[in-house]
Amino acid sequence: MTVRRSCLVVPGHQAKMHVKALGAGADEVVFDLEDAVAAGSKAAAREQLAQTLAAAEWKERRVAVRVNAAGSAEQAADLATCAAAGHDGLTIVVPKVQAPADVVAAAAVAPVQALVETPEGLAAAGAIAAHPSVVTLILGYADLAASLGRRGAERDLDRWLVAQETVLAAARIGGAQAIDGPFFGLRDDRGVSEAARAARELGFDGKWAIHPAQVAPINAAFAPSSRERRWAQAVTVAVAGASSAGGAAATVDGAMVDEAMARQAHRLLALPYEDEPAPEAPRHRVAAPYYEELRRGQTFRAPGLTLTSGHAALHQSIVGDRLRLSLDGPLCEAVTGTPGLLAHPMLVCDIAIGQSTAPSARVLGNLFYRGLGARPVPVGTTLRTTTEVVARRDASRGRGIVALRVTTVDAHGEPILDFWRAPLLPSRSASPGDDADDLTAIGQPVDVAGLIPRGWDLGPLREEPLGSLFIALREGDTYDIEAAETVTAATELARLSLNLAHTHTDASAGAHGERLVYGGHVIGVAAAHVTRALPDLATILAWESCDHLGPTFEGDRLHSRIEITGLEGQDDGGLVRLRVRSAATGGDGVARDVLDWRLIALMP
Repeated sequence: MTVRRSCLVVPGHQAKMHVKALGAGADEVVFDLEDAVAAGSKAAAREQLAQTLAAAEWKERRVAVRVNAAGSAEQAADLATCAAAGHDGLTIVVPKVQAPADVVAAAAVAPVQALVETPEGLAAAGAIAAHPSVVTLILGYADLAASLGRRGAERDLDRWLVAQETVLAAARIGGAQAIDGPFFGLRDDRGVSEAARAARELGFDGKWAIHPAQVAPINAAFAPSSRERRWAQAVTVAVAGASSAGGAAATVDGAMVDEAMARQAHRLLALPYEDEPAPEAPRHRVAAPYYEELRRGQTFRAPGLTLTSGHAALHQSIVGDRLRLSLDGPLCEAVTGTPGLLAHPMLVCDIAIGQSTAPSARVLGNLFYRGLGARPVPVGTTLRTTTEVVARRDASRGRGIVALRVTTVDAHGEPILDFWRAPLLPSRSASPGDDADDLTAIGQPVDVAGLIPRGWDLGPLREEPLGSLFIALREGDTYDIEAAETVTAATELARLSLNLAHTHTDASAGAHGERLVYGGHVIGVAAAHVTRALPDLATILAWESCDHLGPTFEGDRLHSRIEITGLEGQDDGGLVRLRVRSAATGGDGVARDVLDWRLIALMP
């Protein structure tokens, strides 16, 4: 009998399953009239089987019929159906074979495959295999496990080694093939592949499949590799040559081979074989880390970015800022002594934040920023950012907070930005761990005096002021910006700043069912509101703190209240401490607080 790698079992009464079996690629299809068919449907199953086997497409296929057990009321009718089918390649699977006598009736119709699935059958396996009409022994796990009282053993290969060796040895002694029983896990390609490989390594010729999806991994496991076929062909030729010369052994690939290995070689060459497809190119998954995959001390680097006039123009068009030194080249040169424009401090911050998002691309929301100090730089400066994980704190509902320290330098290694931020991230598990770092200790005060540009002359800003200068400001003064700013181009700003956070570009990535606006966008609009209140502001030097109070979405209208919380005179102008509280109004018309930002700016 031709060796079969895969034997696909299908219910005898289900015509749709018969059609699917045709294209499944199994070496043999087994039509089940026993366990797969209810007692009241046996006659209908036989009628359906007769129709299927009469179809032209089945005439050349290798098929078997699992009849009901010897002594049952249904076996005679099952065997009559098989005899009437007139199918030359048909064999009969007899279940629950416990002695050679159990196959006699079936043997009168066609060659028999004996299903060993009881302790009695296991004990008599040798005698069963010795029956001249038995061409195959099949090990049946489910009924054997029930008979032995085993629980949970169906998927544990090691527990079946004795039964497997018994059936295998009996088959080899009797000159029959040995087919391993089915793997019961569905949609588990790895499990069925492991079970098939284990059966093959033991010496089984093939394995039953109970679902079309199992056929391919079983075929792959039992099919000889190209290397094995080359070895088998070489062994066959070498042993035949040695025999014709009066010898019994030969050498292949530096190892001795003999008649026993030649038999193994013949068995390999008898297996169905398909040319191995060219190996697929490796597939690599590019994915962001979850909370528990981040560790203190991990560092991340991003591509450097040289600020251009294009970046500056797009940023200004999105947030609508009116910072004079970022708009007026001659004025900027007069104040800074450097030709060109000042890179807007919010553009610089946006890029640095975006460069820091590799560890936080799965962010659900950024909770706060701390201790941000920004050295003013011109357009044309290159920003290079390093991000370090410095703290972790578990949160509720399978989430965690990580504290990140973000450091940005220019192309010469000179510091530009240094700050901390705290993204909230999802965890793979409901209980990610027991980290409880104190996030209130994150960050440190900014040395603002060290950030004031030496050599700047704020006089040109005072010559034609557009609003109140430092000398006219009073602590406690408050500015309510009447005109709201509608959030647009949120995705474009995220991309401009190299921000990798999924929630800013993929509506399915967040908890709200729509894209979340990048927090830097909200801060940028708030900064634009500041320049409406204080149009002569020279630059923003530091963020004392920045807390995101709620989500913002595309199309929301942002409005801000700005309060002067402190004033500190300098030799030229002064430092003004501001608190900006912003609210967003969506389509429902309800305002919600989204930002509480404390910053320090330089005023003429």
